[in-house]
Amino acid sequence: MIRNTLAADGVWDRFDTAFSEWKRPGQARTVSRDCTLAGFAGQGEIPYSDSFEGFGGFGETDITKLTAFNTSLLPSVVERFSEAVAENLQVSSGMVAPAVLTVGSLCIQKKYSIHPHSDWYEPGNLYMAVVGEASERKSPVMKEIMKPVYEYEKKENEKRAPDIALYETKKRILEGKIAGITKNLTRCSKRKGEDICEDLEALSDIQQELNGLKEKAPVRLVADDVTMEILGKLMEQNHERIGIFSTEGGIFNILAGRYSDKTVIDLILKAYTGDRYAQDRITRKGQALDCPLITMLLYVQPIVIKQIMENSEFTGRGLNARFLYSLPPSAIGDRNYRVKKISDTDRADYGEAVQRLLAIPVPDKPKVIELGEEADRLAEAFFYEIERELKECFSEFKAWLGKLHGTTMRIALILHCFEYAEQSEFYKVSGQTMGNAVEIGRYFRTHARAAFNIMGLTDSPEVRDAKYIMRRIDSTGKMEMKLRDLYKLCCDRKGMEKKEGMIPGLRCLTEHGYIRIQKSCLTSQNPQNLQKGGRPSEIVYKNPEYARWKEKNV
Repeated sequence: MIRNTLAADGVWDRFDTAFSEWKRPGQARTVSRDCTLAGFAGQGEIPYSDSFEGFGGFGETDITKLTAFNTSLLPSVVERFSEAVAENLQVSSGMVAPAVLTVGSLCIQKKYSIHPHSDWYEPGNLYMAVVGEASERKSPVMKEIMKPVYEYEKKENEKRAPDIALYETKKRILEGKIAGITKNLTRCSKRKGEDICEDLEALSDIQQELNGLKEKAPVRLVADDVTMEILGKLMEQNHERIGIFSTEGGIFNILAGRYSDKTVIDLILKAYTGDRYAQDRITRKGQALDCPLITMLLYVQPIVIKQIMENSEFTGRGLNARFLYSLPPSAIGDRNYRVKKISDTDRADYGEAVQRLLAIPVPDKPKVIELGEEADRLAEAFFYEIERELKECFSEFKAWLGKLHGTTMRIALILHCFEYAEQSEFYKVSGQTMGNAVEIGRYFRTHARAAFNIMGLTDSPEVRDAKYIMRRIDSTGKMEMKLRDLYKLCCDRKGMEKKEGMIPGLRCLTEHGYIRIQKSCLTSQNPQNLQKGGRPSEIVYKNPEYARWKEKNV
């Protein structure tokens, strides 16, 4: 059918010519007029394009051209510190400023929420991923920005140490009494009924005393390599809030099932918005968190982002849509040896700002911050800006973009609290603060688009499949291969477990001229020596024009 259509349009002759120009050196081949372009046998034909159109450079993005983070959008105290750290460590502002924002998020979560309008309230926590290769000084940056957090945690735990020790002693004594009475009750079967009743009454009283004992636990603001069960316990002990700050991104291995046989991301998903989380287990006590909140800052290498984006459950359940992404350009090769020291004043001012926010008590309900009139107008304008863009997005990036307005409100809240600290609840968000938050939101939009584009997640599903198939073809170094061999290379990809799953991607590749698929009705020298018996093989031919383009551009 497709051959007749091509012949009617005069394309078949051009196809023969193009095919003859695709011959590999040293292989004299002819085309049988009985050949047709094929998909998988019996699964329909795939149309052929005799031109190389290309589609988007296979997800290549030049991050050196991405927008730099404008530190002047931050409140002055954190602006000076961010610039000083970037200068001292010779890294991009996009490596430092987003991290400083996330520290502010850690400080205010569960303490304040922003109220843009009607019944809409946003908490103050952020999920942040800063992407950088090895040797980009991620650990030194983390050390600098987290210094006041760890100092506060240490001081608080030193202060609480006597109360914690007293609680532990009381708990052990009561548990010991309960164990002793229980042992007597189970061993002495000939005791009088009155004695048993007395013991049961005593047991009930002690148990009530133990239940009423208010737990005293160390302050824990940040975790790193932690299982979800331990994370939930830490949150129970710390007002249902915690931070996950890491320079390795190992948390994603845990979420993907390092310690279990399945992905475990429910708590992480729910703690982004403060949704109730309940977990019941047969072998141990269940757990319930009414309004958990987590703040995350992860310095990760590009390979980790690739793993996040390629994990179908992470993508399908919206984990990657919850993260803000910063892809700062590398400074390696352009760094100076002699650098300016971070001044004691800048470090002290930043430390004081962070510790003032940390010292604010956690209320029963977060205190609400309203928008001023100008801030409200800017927030509305940014909402419609995002709405217009959402019409043109594919699903994965659309999920991220759909959260951007709410995330920008969170950023506005953090900027506001850095400015007013413990007085934050007495002021409305100003137009200047909201304007700065919107500009920061645009920065993250540009970088998120780049991150999603690198992984091909801004493409339609068929283009994404096509790029994957082409990468597998390129990995062989061959100009032609059997279609069944290509399937073996691709069958581990979700959706391509069956051969039919490759058809949309193959069709996309042929339509854009990257490949041609043809049944092997070819001979080497003797046209009479046709393949006999069985079904003809289907051969995938790579377009030499694409090979030359790739050699130039990669």
